[in-house]
Amino acid sequence: MSLASPSQSAGPASPVINEIGTESSWDSLEYLVDKDSEIPVLTPKSSSSQQPYTFLHWVRMSSLRCHDNAAFTAAMKNPGTRFRAVFIYDPWFESGQKFGLNRWRFLIESLQDLDQSLQAYGTRLYVAKGQPLAVLEKLCSNWNVSSITYQVDKDVNSHLLEESVDALGKELNISVSKFEGHTLYDTKMLLVSHPSLLTFKDFKQILHSIGAPARPTEAPQIPEDTMATYGDDLSLPQEYRIPLLEEVGFSSQESLRTNNLWVGGESVALQRIPEYVSKRMTQSSVFNAETLLDKSSLSPYIRFGCLSVRYFFWTIKDLVADDEKMEEFWKKFASGILSREFFFTVASQVPNFDCYSNNKVCLQLPWDKDVELFEVWRNGKTGFPWIDAAMRQLWKEGWIHHVLRESVATFLTRGDMWISWEYGKKVFWELLLDFETSVSSGCWMKSSGSAFLSGPVEYYCPVTYGIKIDPTGEYIRTYVPELRNFPADYIYCPWMAPVSEQEKAGCRIGTDYPNPIIDHATTGAICSERLRSVMALIHNVNKSEKSSLVPPQLVLPITSQ
Repeated sequence: MSLASPSQSAGPASPVINEIGTESSWDSLEYLVDKDSEIPVLTPKSSSSQQPYTFLHWVRMSSLRCHDNAAFTAAMKNPGTRFRAVFIYDPWFESGQKFGLNRWRFLIESLQDLDQSLQAYGTRLYVAKGQPLAVLEKLCSNWNVSSITYQVDKDVNSHLLEESVDALGKELNISVSKFEGHTLYDTKMLLVSHPSLLTFKDFKQILHSIGAPARPTEAPQIPEDTMATYGDDLSLPQEYRIPLLEEVGFSSQESLRTNNLWVGGESVALQRIPEYVSKRMTQSSVFNAETLLDKSSLSPYIRFGCLSVRYFFWTIKDLVADDEKMEEFWKKFASGILSREFFFTVASQVPNFDCYSNNKVCLQLPWDKDVELFEVWRNGKTGFPWIDAAMRQLWKEGWIHHVLRESVATFLTRGDMWISWEYGKKVFWELLLDFETSVSSGCWMKSSGSAFLSGPVEYYCPVTYGIKIDPTGEYIRTYVPELRNFPADYIYCPWMAPVSEQEKAGCRIGTDYPNPIIDHATTGAICSERLRSVMALIHNVNKSEKSSLVPPQLVLPITSQ
């Protein structure tokens, strides 16, 4: 059978960020710059209508916070005018097939948390449903909007919507100001000095010449008289309230499922930082079961913008300061953060970076299309406990360690199934709390052998790889409960256990847990030979034609995606 081809709390006092974004003014506004800050104060002329001017802050899915949010601060620095923050969700996201339960729950919790923070400023978070451009045009008319601010989104193709919003501002004679904030650096500015395709080596050299990223900014001060300052009250019309899970496509039974491991929101993110530091400082430098079962990661909060990546970076950097004991911790932390920055930067250079086709950094490998194999992988029923445990944890919790992400990605692609990385990426899009298209696409291409490789291709075994990390199978016992009573000798290959051992463990292979869907000894060898043959062919063509079919890239560490 074939698969269809896929085409509240303020941050600490700190210097103000030294880049403020892009502003465009129109005749209806006069611009003043606060002498104490580089964030502009947008001062409207008097309104001829009875309704006061509104400064609208467009909240994006990657900017759900008050701290280190230049777009939010710019809109708030206008006392005597009405301020409103609006989050817009497109109905396209309502299907659980596209945006999974855990991701929706985390988003809704983050919106609720932001609404609580905004109430301290004397306003609310307005949530509107519809196509963002159409919604913004309607609100501009209904609310007498004179200015729009927003944080630039780094997702693939997000610039298309942003360009349309900027054009709408010109058409309606409204100021539109946009600001950076989802990455440590402005990726476009990084490319000014190096417009050609980046390698990781190039990237590190550019960062070395630029220096450390700007420090985060504080959240705006809460005024004593919020009503007089922002001209709004705490009432919220019914049509602008935050939706329930049942209202975005989930059943009542699904809505009752809880995920206390990952609760969304800025206030939660800031509270979790000490736990993150404590866990990382005491963890072994060698991966083990404790590493796999650790749930202190902050990557979901960075993805949704509940936690500023700059705030996170400088919190850790200031903590480790010149402490040699924390050098290993800092190296791992910086490696992951910079890999994320690298993929965002390359994605901004490469059209179709998230696709197999027409992607100039992606090897055009002749992938197979087998829907049955894909579905057993997707649902954690491959018969390989290491792979199934990871996929089941992903479904249940919405997060897995990067070692497990690399394992399931390699197994689906170049390791055993030889199925395109695009299909796996779509599953991560649905289920993974911290999914970011640019970063995940880069990691999937790396794991599948499609890009970012250097040197010989590593052999991968879904049995021995897990044994090296977790010899007793503690991780498997946690997420594949059918196998919890299997002895360690068979926990990674239960099909090899004698029937007597299976009965003793209370799990018959082939009945209570599936037999392996493939013979790894055979498929693993075939997949490895396929990839080696393609790499050899490319090497020979490049050598004979003195050209490069694949841009040279350095091996990258897999990041949180």
